[in-house]
Amino acid sequence: MTDKVDNQALLQDLFEGLRIRTKLSQDILQTLKEENKALRDMATQELFRLVTQKNNLLAKIQYLDESLKNTIKGLLGNDASTTQLQTASDHTTFTLSRLAPLLPKEKADTVKQYSHNLRQLRHEIQTQNFVNHRFTHDTLSCLNDAIKLITGSVAANSNYSMPGLATRHQRTNPSLISRKV
Repeated sequence: MTDKVDNQALLQDLFEGLRIRTKLSQDILQTLKEENKALRDMATQELFRLVTQKNNLLAKIQYLDESLKNTIKGLLGNDASTTQLQTASDHTTFTLSRLAPLLPKEKADTVKQYSHNLRQLRHEIQTQNFVNHRFTHDTLSCLNDAIKLITGSVAANSNYSMPGLATRHQRTNPSLISRKV
């Protein structure tokens, strides 16, 4: 009887953890979408806020994944090998699929649905993260090219030079520092 009560408590913990994990994953996806908008608007203060928010959400997910890993180990009992549960965030859906056959049908269907939702959310998060990373990379590349174009023409023009570095100055050429000082 105690074993069944323990399993009920573990199942409640599992479903609550999966519900929270799904909510946090949705929050990260929403944050990534806001980050994309902030990147396009070049809103640096908003980007700083979103990076902090993402880090906080990821820390919560990491803590929750550890809790889920322990709950799943408890439900699987001796069947759970530690090598398969090393990182819960990578193996949650795999472990949930191993857990489903050991549960009653309605609970197994719920676990499968959570597993499917988490897999889909993870894919959307990876896609949005790739889009943001690519946008940032492309923007920085364009800015770097623009800076090279601007500074390259200034550096190539010998009219703008530091005094003393050029071997020969003509009086008509301007320098960066006035000679009257």
